[in-house]
Amino acid sequence: MILIFLATFVRVFLLALQNQNVIGGHYGLAVLTSFFLGITDVAVVLLVVEGGWESIFYVCTGGAAGVTSAMFIHRRFIQ
Repeated sequence: MILIFLATFVRVFLLALQNQNVIGGHYGLAVLTSFFLGITDVAVVLLVVEGGWESIFYVCTGGAAGVTSAMFIHRRFIQ
């Protein structure tokens, strides 16, 4: 289940980071995050299918940690 948490963390981190990059007009970073989002989309789907309903907690926790981390990192290092 830790893989589900990590994959969701990275996916949501990238989604939030991409959103900040689009708003800020950072074209190169937006393209780069899109590529990695595709990879994490597939990983999350495969892991959740394998984990079933038990993975809900890990998906939610990974998402919450990912979005708040991306907000902090972007404001601290990219802006």
